[in-house]
Amino acid sequence: MLTFSPFDAESLIEQHRQELTCFLFRRVSCQETANDLLQDLFLRLVSVKSTEPIQNPRAFLYRIAANLATDYLRRQQSEPLDWVDHETLVTTAVSVSPEQHLLNRQELDLCEQTLRQLSPLCLKIFMMSRFDGLTHQQIADELGISTSWVEKNIIKALKQCKQAINR
Repeated sequence: MLTFSPFDAESLIEQHRQELTCFLFRRVSCQETANDLLQDLFLRLVSVKSTEPIQNPRAFLYRIAANLATDYLRRQQSEPLDWVDHETLVTTAVSVSPEQHLLNRQELDLCEQTLRQLSPLCLKIFMMSRFDGLTHQQIADELGISTSWVEKNIIKALKQCKQAINR
């Protein structure tokens, strides 16, 4: 059974990092998302289990990268995020003026659009933290990443939501 160790995966990605980043950027039109997808590529690569040897590792990397970009773009166009139930939020809100209600609704929509633009990994980390109530350590253990990476992704998601609202 063929598997990639984290060291092998990192080495392979490093050999093609610049061209893969450019490839992903052309697909998703966002440098941060391209970088996040490159991190997702690493996670995908270390989880590969194949009974056949990979004849062309570079092409294999590109296939995974293309799939990640396609998944990301599809997710952006899909139905509203499952966790956002606008009507429940509106009906349970404290009585507010129609103007404040409209402003709150617009901010919520902006946050939802912003979260859709996050990489799959960043969105998953954010959802696990904010909606599943997991600690940073629990998320890191479950995803096999560092707590520092968890914290950076949560900060990134919150920062992007704040920037969207402030615009």
